[in-house]
Amino acid sequence: MQQAKARLLTWLTAAQRQSTSRIPKPLRLAIRRLSGGESWTAQVVRGWLWRYRYFVLLALGANLAAAVFEGSTLGVLTLALELLAGTFQPGESAGQSLFSDLIAGWQQRWGVGGAFFLLLGIAAAMQIARSGLDFSAQVASAYLRAWLEGELRRQIFRQFVSLHYPAISRYRTGDLVSYTEQVANVGRLITTTNYLLSHLLIVVAYAVVLFWLSWQMTLGALVVLLLLSIALRGIMARVRQISRQLLEASVQFNTQVVEFLQGLRLIHSFARQEHAIRQVDQIVDRSIRAQRRGMIWAASILPVMQVLMVLGVVIFLAIGYQMVQRVGVGMVPRLITFVFVLYRLLPRVSGVNNGLAQINGEWPFVERVAEILRTDDKEYVHSGELPFQRLEEGIRFDGVTLTYPGSTRPAVHNLSFTIPRGSMVAFVGTSGAGKSTLVNLLLRLYDPDTGHIWVDGKDLKRLRLTDWRERIGVVDQDTFVFSTTIAENIRFGRLDADDGAVRRAAQMAQAHEFIAQLPAGYETEVGDRGYRLSGGQRQRLAIARAVIREPEILIFDEATSALDSRSERLIQSAMGELRQDRTLVVIAHRLSTVVDADQIYVLQDGRVVEQGTHPSLLAAGGLYASLWRIQAGSAPAYP
Repeated sequence: MQQAKARLLTWLTAAQRQSTSRIPKPLRLAIRRLSGGESWTAQVVRGWLWRYRYFVLLALGANLAAAVFEGSTLGVLTLALELLAGTFQPGESAGQSLFSDLIAGWQQRWGVGGAFFLLLGIAAAMQIARSGLDFSAQVASAYLRAWLEGELRRQIFRQFVSLHYPAISRYRTGDLVSYTEQVANVGRLITTTNYLLSHLLIVVAYAVVLFWLSWQMTLGALVVLLLLSIALRGIMARVRQISRQLLEASVQFNTQVVEFLQGLRLIHSFARQEHAIRQVDQIVDRSIRAQRRGMIWAASILPVMQVLMVLGVVIFLAIGYQMVQRVGVGMVPRLITFVFVLYRLLPRVSGVNNGLAQINGEWPFVERVAEILRTDDKEYVHSGELPFQRLEEGIRFDGVTLTYPGSTRPAVHNLSFTIPRGSMVAFVGTSGAGKSTLVNLLLRLYDPDTGHIWVDGKDLKRLRLTDWRERIGVVDQDTFVFSTTIAENIRFGRLDADDGAVRRAAQMAQAHEFIAQLPAGYETEVGDRGYRLSGGQRQRLAIARAVIREPEILIFDEATSALDSRSERLIQSAMGELRQDRTLVVIAHRLSTVVDADQIYVLQDGRVVEQGTHPSLLAAGGLYASLWRIQAGSAPAYP
């Protein structure tokens, strides 16, 4: 757990610090502007850029060079037109070009036609180079997207399994699934940013060419662009707001659908299909309404642009007419080029606006992915530093109290007891007495609020957590089975176990007999959550999974409470065989499971109210004896 957290910190925090002064300032400012300040999202995005800086620099450099070639191509074409029209004069307006003397030499050597076609060839070569650079930028963007999406999925899953159990358990399953799905939105942001950068640099190149051709007409175009920017700013703000609403609806949809799919049996049993459909319909309706509003605002971009562009054309024609009247027909080649450049500029401006709209739409997803990767506001599992090899003496609870988050009543209060090595110790009591909380404490899923848990005289918190859990095997009441083969489910307990070890574990768990009767034996696919197996078969599979670990401590948490009598007898038989050379901790609702225990602790309201062996507790005539009579059918229910 500590190593996983360290990777996250290295990947996020260190990269962010290193990148602070190395990401180009304009790009840093753009990120800050998008995220609304120096937020955590801005820091994370900057970290991403630094981690993949070579791809970022390749895409940036290729797009910049492509823009230079695009602008240079238009400049060369302008010179070619002036040469063809006979208005090219070295040393004057257009002749002040960097290549004016060179062009004059070509004209003297090969004539106007030769120089004209040579300039066309240069323009064509520049366009070929620009296309190659565009391709390079797109490849770099695609590689960056693929690598970033893969790395984000890995980091998000590491985050899930590295968080302290109380922290991760506060999330709903569908909510967690949606985080991994929204990585695709981050990937689309990479592609969109490359698209925006390409168009933006081309717009800058065109602006330089336009200014070179006529600064007066360019100023008119800039006025139109300024008005366009002001008009679109409000639209972009609405697009981002609606995108956040769409994000919330998407998360709610995923969460609700996953929850209903997990509870399909309950939905059918209670005839609640229509209720489930209505719940999902309400979420979908909210999403549709937000999507409609978003489409309306996005659709308004083009009409606004068209109106302002018409205004720009009017201004441009008026200025162009005045210049032709003043300068004469020698201005015509430049006027033609200006019209051509302006014609090519408009789709690029539209592309910039579309790119900004898409980025505003995707940014809430980026913020959400960045938020789950935060390390400064989340609680992680803290492992101790002492190695743990084997249990030598036993486990001792010393005044342990635990209150679950969100509750005001302690689940267990001032618990003190001992579990000697090699013994079978049972904990019984009514529902809500705090029995399963003991398992959470032993596994360090939760740590005590007060008190200590001592293992061979050492505080459990000081033991290396991986070592400690490797020596424990757990069989829960609600057995989780992976959707894979029986052999792989058992092997999950010890990943390097061979087929012989898997078979021996199944035999010890009284599971080999039913497995052998299956058509595919140990290679039988059990289905989603093991639906092809009965409850008793799943429990025996869970016992085999715990046994194959060769644990020092074996915990049975209500392992027989939901089973039929035959399955219960089989599991009790397995427990009897597993007592040898192991410490057994049994949490039981059915008291018949614990009659052979070396020590039984009776819990009520989170406290130990009785302790002793089965005969001594029956003789005492207390809560245990009452529970025994209830289960034997000889007494009314205990109040």
